[in-house]
Amino acid sequence: MFGNGNNKSTSTKSVTLVGRGAQFEGKVRFAGTLEIEGDIIGDISADESSKSEVIVREHGVVEGQIQSPRVVVNGKVVGDIYASDQLFIAAKAVIEGSVHYRLIEMEKGAQISGSMLHRPGGAKSDKSDKSTVQSISGADRVSQVNT
Repeated sequence: MFGNGNNKSTSTKSVTLVGRGAQFEGKVRFAGTLEIEGDIIGDISADESSKSEVIVREHGVVEGQIQSPRVVVNGKVVGDIYASDQLFIAAKAVIEGSVHYRLIEMEKGAQISGSMLHRPGGAKSDKSDKSTVQSISGADRVSQVNT
């Protein structure tokens, strides 16, 4: 989805799948790719210097904060998202919380109830340009927006 044509690192990257029907409670710390088709109640985090990625699939639900270099959402997230590299919000995504991003792409139909905050480096900080967005529904496609 965010490929640059060079997929050499994907063969050594670990993938963790939370399958549909599975439910986890507590903090999740990971490296590689975390694919969520079930439910996670708790915060999710990856090392900011890694190439880690969280993918919330269509039926996936996260109730908690997500912090990862790359985040893809096509399910439901109730909590803030911190994407230090790229954030992709797919058409069926429902986000109830603020999104903090460096680069963002959003498909038509995605919904965000919260703030969109651009972070030059993507890391959590109190310094930001704040653009409050209330319930974006059916938003036009936005590709790599920098505010």
